[in-house]
Amino acid sequence: MAVLLVDDRDGRILDELETVEDAQRVLEGWARDDGSIPDYLCLVELRSHHGAILGTHSSVKIRPLRGR
Repeated sequence: MAVLLVDDRDGRILDELETVEDAQRVLEGWARDDGSIPDYLCLVELRSHHGAILGTHSSVKIRPLRGR
């Protein structure tokens, strides 16, 4: 399994997250929404068998709920 950090504006792969822990840290950063991660970045999970891409999952934006 590979998890890629992708620039959603042009599809450039910026980084490959090598462990589940790395991906979890990115998701936790998005959940904190401190403004340090641009909105155009997304995580893409690729699963392959013998070099063929079997599927991808669409990105999910996590935003904290704002108080009134």
